Amino acid sequence: MFVECVVVGPYQTNCYIMGNEETSSAWIIDPGNEGETIIARLKAHDVTPVATLLTHSHWDHITALAALKKEWPLLEVLVSEEDSVFLGKEAFKRFCDTCFDMTFLQQYKNELEQLPPATGFLSDGQFLQDSHLRVLKTPGHTPGGVCLYHEEGQFLFSGDTLFAGSIGRTDLVGGSYSQIIESCHKLLTLPPEVQVLPGHGPMTTIGSELDNPYL
Repeated sequence: MFVECVVVGPYQTNCYIMGNEETSSAWIIDPGNEGETIIARLKAHDVTPVATLLTHSHWDHITALAALKKEWPLLEVLVSEEDSVFLGKEAFKRFCDTCFDMTFLQQYKNELEQLPPATGFLSDGQFLQDSHLRVLKTPGHTPGGVCLYHEEGQFLFSGDTLFAGSIGRTDLVGGSYSQIIESCHKLLTLPPEVQVLPGHGPMTTIGSELDNPYL
């Protein structure tokens, strides 16, 4: 098992590739931008992605989906039901109505207009048997935000919920400060040695975030 972080796009989004070289399979967490780069890294590892797993569906975490789906048409696209409205053919229009970064929307208009729909939904407590990840519902940054916990490997994909020394912003459409605080405190009940792999910035640990000034 390996996990590689690929930093992509103008927001420096952390896209993660979690792969199993024994089975030649992989899972992509938050393919923000630069689909060609992500595809190249998967091929370099000689693995085929089974699914993309989205911690949430903000524009800077999903823009490479169309390129990945074109390369692997059977690729699953999994996200919470609440956040799935920002996928599919109506996504670009919804982003135009809610996104503050019109420069980004215009720059990546083609990719966002071709976003595939979700092929399935992630729900709280769900165990993804193939990847050994457990879904933890963590709303606040978005209504349907989730984190993905690998108990055996002791690491957590925290999306834009929990960062090193910070938390996700809640001033965007659908954000909730009270919810994200509750979600972060839920994460802090995990073992202190768990590595936190966030959607932006450096990794941290649950133990380190017990002193997070926002919590």
